Amino acid sequence: MDLQTDINWIVAELKQVKDPHLIEAFKQLLIYRKANRSEKEFDQAFERATADKAAGRVIPHHQVRAKYDKWL
Repeated sequence: MDLQTDINWIVAELKQVKDPHLIEAFKQLLIYRKANRSEKEFDQAFERATADKAAGRVIPHHQVRAKYDKWL
């Protein structure tokens, strides 16, 4: 596959995603990418995040938001 074909496939798949947690994860990856970090740093952060998720060391966004909304 060429790059544009991959991009088109990703866009088509994202249009079908309804899970807000997955959307937030993609959003954070894209935001992080723009922070001018090296590819190695990005790969390391992604590996840590994947390991945290697999180990259950994550809290859904809506739970975190509910906790902090009372302070805002």
